Amino acid sequence: MIDTEERLSLRGAADALGISEVTARRWVKSGKLKAQQPGRKFQIPASAVDELLKEFRPPKERGLLTGERALKMPRESFARVVKDSEAEQLHKVLAELVGDDVRRTRGELNAGTQGIPQNAFSLALEVRAELIERGEKPPEENLPIFKRRLVALHLA
Repeated sequence: MIDTEERLSLRGAADALGISEVTARRWVKSGKLKAQQPGRKFQIPASAVDELLKEFRPPKERGLLTGERALKMPRESFARVVKDSEAEQLHKVLAELVGDDVRRTRGELNAGTQGIPQNAFSLALEVRAELIERGEKPPEENLPIFKRRLVALHLA
């Protein structure tokens, strides 16, 4: 049987867990974080990161999602955390992902200097879909940058 589970580098796992790379290395050596080392570099299964996220975060923080954390976590983990997050938190994450949490001048908005990175935009679309699925009104009404991009792509 071929193992197709997503694997993270030590740095990627550390980022997803919100710890330093040195701490992640210590956790691997102590057995707290499962990893394989086929060569010189560690490979950490995404499921091992998920286990630690559930196990070592206080209950209130387990589902806490931020834009920065969303961009670093494995896609499967992101989808799971989005489903478990409260709507208010999802609105905050969406604003962080599309950059609408930052004040901009009208000139900057008109000049189009507010481009949304592709990976952030795809995550934002997933958050938007979850909010709409929950019966929330489309969140882009309060997010002008996101709305402009959705309109340009004929998604709104």
